[in-house]
Amino acid sequence: MFKFFRLINIFRMAKNSYKYFFDPKIPKKYKLIPTFAFFYLIAPLDLLPELRILGIGYFDDLFIVYLLLRWFENLCEKYLNKQNYIKTDYEVKEKEEEK
Repeated sequence: MFKFFRLINIFRMAKNSYKYFFDPKIPKKYKLIPTFAFFYLIAPLDLLPELRILGIGYFDDLFIVYLLLRWFENLCEKYLNKQNYIKTDYEVKEKEEEK
């Protein structure tokens, strides 16, 4: 059961990362993180070489991509929350004269 919820979390994170990647409000410097994750996934440089037995070498690639997308999602959520917090309307009300 726990593995099922973990899988749902991974799909949610991937969906949110995709949404944030094409959001024009997110700075371009944040968008470099999923770009790097994609290139790391397809690049021949690895922490563990791919083994023919059980494909163990692919786990490190997927783990690093997972960490990078998780970091990207957290950065974007913090950035958007900060923007929503800063952009507020303020009104200065004059004191009513006491009669």
